[in-house]
Amino acid sequence: MKKLSPSVWTVLLLATLACNLGIPALIPTPTATAAPTPKPLNLGHKPLYWFAPLPPKTFEGETDGSTDFMNLFTPDAPWSQSSNYLQVFKLYGGWAVRDSTLPQLSQVIQSVRQRGLALAVEVGPLNPTDQCGAHLEGFAGEEAIPTLQRIKTAGGDLNFITMDEPYFNAHLFDGPQACHWTTEKTAQDLDAFIQRARAIFPNVIVGDIEPITGPGDDRAYKEWIDAFKQVNGYDLAFLHLDVAWSETNWPAKVKAIEDHGRERNVPVGIIYLGNFQDPNDEAWLSITGERVKRYELETGGQPAHVIFQSWNDKPDHVLPESNPFSFTGFIKTYFENKASLGFRPDYLNANLAYMKSVRVSSDIRGYEGALAVDGDLGTFWNSGGLPPKWIETDLGQPTTVTAIRLVIEQYPAGDTIHQIWGGADANNQTLLHEFNGFTQDPNTLEFKPSPPLTNIRYIKIVTTQSPSWTAWREIEIR
Repeated sequence: MKKLSPSVWTVLLLATLACNLGIPALIPTPTATAAPTPKPLNLGHKPLYWFAPLPPKTFEGETDGSTDFMNLFTPDAPWSQSSNYLQVFKLYGGWAVRDSTLPQLSQVIQSVRQRGLALAVEVGPLNPTDQCGAHLEGFAGEEAIPTLQRIKTAGGDLNFITMDEPYFNAHLFDGPQACHWTTEKTAQDLDAFIQRARAIFPNVIVGDIEPITGPGDDRAYKEWIDAFKQVNGYDLAFLHLDVAWSETNWPAKVKAIEDHGRERNVPVGIIYLGNFQDPNDEAWLSITGERVKRYELETGGQPAHVIFQSWNDKPDHVLPESNPFSFTGFIKTYFENKASLGFRPDYLNANLAYMKSVRVSSDIRGYEGALAVDGDLGTFWNSGGLPPKWIETDLGQPTTVTAIRLVIEQYPAGDTIHQIWGGADANNQTLLHEFNGFTQDPNTLEFKPSPPLTNIRYIKIVTTQSPSWTAWREIEIR
């Protein structure tokens, strides 16, 4: 027979005595533990800081996103300091409506609210037609409203909606399935979506995300801010800018739109993230930090909203905040020592080509040779023509080389031949290696000489065959 614990014997004895004496039993009754009071929201904070990591998602056998995403939403998750700096947590609409279970979505909603963070979701608000919009960002209206309804079913009170690039894809985009809608029609369709959204969440704040991709973007989005109000009679609640980092003049463009938004009382924000080609969390977060410093410390940008977001495979880890190369660790550093963000000196010193002088056969304005040795896979040198073309790096002094990595920028894909030449004298170099085969963006070609090369100062990459203009995202020498 199972033995009873002393506490159980005590309860039984009290009950027996009470019964014999004819008085009510003094048996202790359990009390419910009250849930902690959620922290208050702070939607008026200036600037407004957002967090939007990518949940893990398997596509064609490969899993992208942060593997520990759901760990953010456990009671003792190690990001209490970084979450205290934030005001908004944003979900991807596809995850909210398709990729999450209802218990997972409810867990996220409850945890976000408990931490005092407002809840946001990113959706495509427009409906494709038989003629255009299919598979374009911004045109996911058939699941946008179901996304909001599912969030409500899971117990969510939605504070923000970000509309995913509707103006660019409906009006400016000029590729396959382009709609070429007028500004007026685009604004009217967005107003219709906003009214439908507010039928579900009456107090939801709805703003826009648009991409910085090329010439004239700053002018176009300043006009869009004004036109939206002219058509609908009210302002965009905010405008977030998704920067194509290969657009080397992006800081000036973002700043111009930010200033215009401030004049029009429309908050303008910037989305900070790394590159889809970055090989690991450190590389992804390091270049993200460099972009933060370039815009806020060098350009003097003062975004009304700051969005820490990823739609890339990296970072794999959002936790813990004690790790500077987790996503929450990056956020913590941003607030506590922004100037320390970016590449570590030892990380840079390991790349002998970083920021070294280069010579090229030719280039295009905005895609100069120096961009192939700037440590950023989001920028690249482009020769502006078909082979033969070359780029040469001067390491500054003769040294030993153990590896050469070349990150490709190429479209279309096809058979290529790339030669590596090197030596101590720029005018007397030797063929060290040849890559010959099928390549495509963003392949990495790597040559590891055995034994290591000695007395090397100049490295010259000569492309003799390619279906594409000759270009390199990065040349790394170790």
